[in-house]
Amino acid sequence: MKIIADTHFGHSNILLYEPLRIQKAKMEGYEDFERFLIDRLNEYISKEDEVLHLGDVAFKDAYKTASKLNGKITLIKGNHDKQKHLEYYKSIGWKVIEDIEIQTDFDKEILNYLQYKYDKKTLSRTACLIKKIDSKTILFSHYPVFNDNPYDEKYKNISKLLEEIFYLCGCDLNVHGHTHSYMVNDKRCINACLEVNDFKPFILKEKEV
Repeated sequence: MKIIADTHFGHSNILLYEPLRIQKAKMEGYEDFERFLIDRLNEYISKEDEVLHLGDVAFKDAYKTASKLNGKITLIKGNHDKQKHLEYYKSIGWKVIEDIEIQTDFDKEILNYLQYKYDKKTLSRTACLIKKIDSKTILFSHYPVFNDNPYDEKYKNISKLLEEIFYLCGCDLNVHGHTHSYMVNDKRCINACLEVNDFKPFILKEKEV
């Protein structure tokens, strides 16, 4: 499985926040970052590859750019993935995870407990996938579980919920997006964002799982 996060198609300001994007595109001979990114990802992803996208695909009307990406894509909803966009992604064959999906053996009461403890708004904004890979249980999410970025204080309820899911499900690692070039200071969190992976799909290394 290949992992990508935070493509942000149609988001011009991201080039100001993350200047490495346009710098890398120009190094590769592109003036247009989005053309570079599509070509770059499709160079490393075939149409038959299983791909996990950790959210924030596109902004405004640029969501249809998603159809240009190779791969059999599963998307975990991010904070910028609007419902209209999600419906489009489903229409082109993507699987979309909009809530808590647990693909391991677990006590079914966990979900009931979380639904009782947390408000509907927090639950509706929190999407994640818990999956066992080899000997490790991994929580895949848009937001990092142990988020220490002061800018993300507004997402503290989501972080609290994700942290509780992490412990209740006995997770070993969290593979996340959202933070771009910012690295969370917790070794259990692995940043799958494009900026820290040379704009290539991220693949878990054997030493990590």
